Amino acid sequence: MDEAEWFEKVLLDVEKGIYIEDWSISGEELDIGGGGWRIEKKRLHGGLSDGVDLLTVNNGRLSIVILPTRGMGIWKGEYMGMFLGWEPPVRSPIHPRHINLEARGGLGWLDGFNEMVVRCGLSSLGLPGMDVITDNTGRKKEVMLTLHGRIANIPAEAVKIQIGLRPPFNLEVEGIVYERSMFGSNLRLTSRITTALGSNSFTISDTVENLRGVPDEMQLLYHCNFGRPILEGGARLVAPIGKMAPRDPVAAEEIDSFDLFGPPQSGFVEKVYFMRLIADERGETLVALTNRRGDKAVSLRYHVKRLPCFTLWKNTAGLGGGYVVGLEPGTSFPNMKAFERMRGRVVLLKPGEKYHSSVTISVHLGSDEVQGVLERVEKIRNGAVPEVSRRPLEEFSPAR
Repeated sequence: MDEAEWFEKVLLDVEKGIYIEDWSISGEELDIGGGGWRIEKKRLHGGLSDGVDLLTVNNGRLSIVILPTRGMGIWKGEYMGMFLGWEPPVRSPIHPRHINLEARGGLGWLDGFNEMVVRCGLSSLGLPGMDVITDNTGRKKEVMLTLHGRIANIPAEAVKIQIGLRPPFNLEVEGIVYERSMFGSNLRLTSRITTALGSNSFTISDTVENLRGVPDEMQLLYHCNFGRPILEGGARLVAPIGKMAPRDPVAAEEIDSFDLFGPPQSGFVEKVYFMRLIADERGETLVALTNRRGDKAVSLRYHVKRLPCFTLWKNTAGLGGGYVVGLEPGTSFPNMKAFERMRGRVVLLKPGEKYHSSVTISVHLGSDEVQGVLERVEKIRNGAVPEVSRRPLEEFSPAR
């Protein structure tokens, strides 16, 4: 698109010394799209949220809150008055300076986990565990990899707003985050989060580039989390499953109801299921989570070639413990990196090579809209019978 067709505003650029703490723009000010939309940036003060930047993008119907300080994750949202996200024990966004990823045996990532959409990666993701690296002396060394990697706890170094001045009047936030160290990975994430005025969806488009002079590994998973009001007793997952297996014996106990969700249950132990999904003729797949009545739903659409592994995380615990389900497309399953490498699911980027992926999240209200998305899932399925294992598969998860 020609530059004259965009309004652009740089809010953060560390290299150029640009930082704007409070800023906003709306349809009334820019006079496009008939008003009703707004983008606003502000900084939080006090407590563990002190210094966290929030970027709220409201297209007139759908609103999402982006966290540049936390790796360009999306904290929560709202569509036509309906809350999007979940109710975690960690209530407010936590500044990364307060997160010790190595705490609790590598589970410190959970101390800041409360986003609707949070990336896992980029050098590693999945369960904490030991891995072997080559250090700066050329020797092999065993190191601890923490839960879900570092990217969610790295602040962006550049953020800008772009607004399309012609239909469909896209609202776009671009952020750049670096995961880098001396004698270690040097990966650049460029994330564009886009929605159109009046739309019921937003798209996360990411590019990860290897800036090192040698090949380097990369993993990426989108941890998309939803609670009430869509998640409730009787809610269900609808997906075009090709092959599926429980992660472990605990998940295998409920294999017959893996796609159904119960009400909040105190003491519930998480259940995780690994899947390969069927794609349509364009290489895309579609996954939906619907409420019991079938009049509220969210869906995820993405390319299976770029994100070939799908994980379902069921955590229908008591409300105080985080009543949530995670829909998680990724380059790999969230096992320990060493296992995923052995199975050929860790991406190896050449020097300067880029990896592109995107996920579109849509909200559907009313029985007709929900039925429409379910029919699209069934069209992709095209009558295929899923291959469901009643026990963990060595292809998907380590022997337990």
